[in-house]
Amino acid sequence: MKFRRFVPDSIFGWLALILIAGLAASQALTALAHNMDRNEAIVEIEDLRAAERVATFATFLQHTAPVLRQSVASSFSGPSMTVEVANRSNVPEDIVTDRRLGHLAKAVSERLHGNDWQEIRVANAAPSDDQQAKGLMPIRTSIALRDGAWINIEFAAIESLPLATFRVVAWTVCSIFLVLGLSFYAFHRVTRPLESLTRAAESLGRSGRTEVLQETGASEVRRAARAFNDMQGRIRRLLEDRLQMVAAISHDLRTPITRLKLRAEFVDDPEQREKMLRDLDEMETMIKETLALGREDANPEPRAKLDLAQLLADSVEGLDPVTLEIDPRLAKGTAAMEAQPIALKRAVTNLVENAVVYGAHAKVRLTQTPKDFEIRIEDEGPGIPEAELERVFRPFYRLEASRNRESGGAGLGLAIARSVVRSQGGDIVLQNRPEGGLRATISLPK
Repeated sequence: MKFRRFVPDSIFGWLALILIAGLAASQALTALAHNMDRNEAIVEIEDLRAAERVATFATFLQHTAPVLRQSVASSFSGPSMTVEVANRSNVPEDIVTDRRLGHLAKAVSERLHGNDWQEIRVANAAPSDDQQAKGLMPIRTSIALRDGAWINIEFAAIESLPLATFRVVAWTVCSIFLVLGLSFYAFHRVTRPLESLTRAAESLGRSGRTEVLQETGASEVRRAARAFNDMQGRIRRLLEDRLQMVAAISHDLRTPITRLKLRAEFVDDPEQREKMLRDLDEMETMIKETLALGREDANPEPRAKLDLAQLLADSVEGLDPVTLEIDPRLAKGTAAMEAQPIALKRAVTNLVENAVVYGAHAKVRLTQTPKDFEIRIEDEGPGIPEAELERVFRPFYRLEASRNRESGGAGLGLAIARSVVRSQGGDIVLQNRPEGGLRATISLPK
């Protein structure tokens, strides 16, 4: 479970992880195999060159008069190779050779022609500190002649080479970054339509409206965008038909309600007349709010630039008792955003009026977070049961205990307010305050 925190959660992340891991592993293994083969070939070539030199010196000294051999051998000696002629070998007889020394002895033997050689011995010696630092290994070669003399030759051979030099590492890293840059550009081109599809789906879920997606990108993405456009088209037609039907019914009901009001005036019993008129007023209020909801969804207001601080000031004007608090950082026109001014003001006013009616006093506060503007509307009323905090946003849903019908509401105010706020890209959340009362928090994107 802890490992899953480091695992990507997006398609782009997975593609990037697969590419980086695969490319890094491929480059590392390829460079390792290439350098190992290269190093082995270089060492083998150096050993063959050393075998050529040893065989050349030994052949020359074999044909040199015995009294002159030591002086000639001394003239052959240098920093990279020492040659001497002695009566004994500088390589023990029982030495155990490894694969490399065996190949070197065989190469020297193949280059020494004739029957003047009695024995060839090859061994390595203890390296000095300087040789260890340079990666060199001293090798001793002893060749026994027929006349009993030994030709002892010692030279430094390459023991090993680094698997990668700085230049190889630099070129490898540059190539990896070049491929990653091109690949990330391609990934972005592939995943960008998916991001647009995600934003469109979120917008459709919040407000029920979104722009038609451009059908670009890979074939699978184009098919998904086409299916999404078809889906939102069907949803839009379904909502329009439903709203038109509700609006038509509501509009047609206004005439018979008006006639019933006129007839109710002729009822002799005052108590019954009052009850009938009250019921008809409530029906008319429900119809007005239903028409308002239909107009809001069917004919959305154009978006414009607005200042939230000024909008709140206009929304609470004339309402009492209401306290307005504006964050000092937002009081000088810095709380600017693009939204539907009239609709958003109606939503805020609705929530403030509810707080005044049901909570006796309303406190409105404008603050900001790194991503959003927050409008908090708090009251001192009885609050709402926790199980009802989400249900009150349903159309025509009313709380019988804490929200009485004497207010004349039809249960559409909160539904309209949330629909408006979500159409701006925000949301409304209701919470019961620990000290008592209700808090409505409106979040709007910057």
